[in-house]
Amino acid sequence: MTSDWAPLEQVLGPKLCEHFMFMGRFGELYLYKHIDTRRYLNLDAEGRCFRYTGNAYEREELRRAMAHVFS
Repeated sequence: MTSDWAPLEQVLGPKLCEHFMFMGRFGELYLYKHIDTRRYLNLDAEGRCFRYTGNAYEREELRRAMAHVFS
């Protein structure tokens, strides 16, 4: 599987992408893990955020997703 950085670059810009690893895809979602916090930022192709709840991926506001990933 090749890395796809387009959704993350759309949301964060290329500089902040350096702090993430591409972990793969789950259906239509792109999964990125922050190198330091080890928390995921899950995005669709349009840059919408999703959080895994233990049962499924649910939409989440960008503001909340960013606070979670960078905290």
